[in-house]
Amino acid sequence: MMQFPISELLDEQKSYQYLWHTLHPNGLSCPAGHPLPNGQAPHERKRWPVVKYRCRQCVKVFDLFTGTIWCGTHYSCSILVLLLRGFAQAVPTLHLAQELGLDYETVLNYRHEWQDQLLKKKSRSPRRCSDRSGRAVPERGRKRPASSGSRRSPASSRQPTPGPRHVGE
Repeated sequence: MMQFPISELLDEQKSYQYLWHTLHPNGLSCPAGHPLPNGQAPHERKRWPVVKYRCRQCVKVFDLFTGTIWCGTHYSCSILVLLLRGFAQAVPTLHLAQELGLDYETVLNYRHEWQDQLLKKKSRSPRRCSDRSGRAVPERGRKRPASSGSRRSPASSRQPTPGPRHVGE
């Protein structure tokens, strides 16, 4: 596979905004769950564009990555966007690590954490099955309840049929 220095082509501010909307679709909040008020000034700006905020209610300091798998990361926003893109597109971990100039083990650990989060989210969401027209259909893998008027008895279906099994014997 050909490798490109793609991380140099992404804008940090746009990557930050993408992560904001992806990681916090309902808006940023502190670890205690208090929402960030509109127009609140950042508490700390040491790592642009990632800024820290101080909650006005509980005084806890938090940023975009607090409470996510990226908490405490030193990677830039553009690198994180590229990692998420690679994970979603099933790019091999070794290729992704080499292309972005990152440690293989670290990328592998992030991939596993990301997959675990997706599985947890999937298990919490209600299962809805529908066909293209929107009608409900039975889920795959589940047996339908047996009807009261079955065509053959369970005992007869388990008995071997007489005669050879292979044609031509």
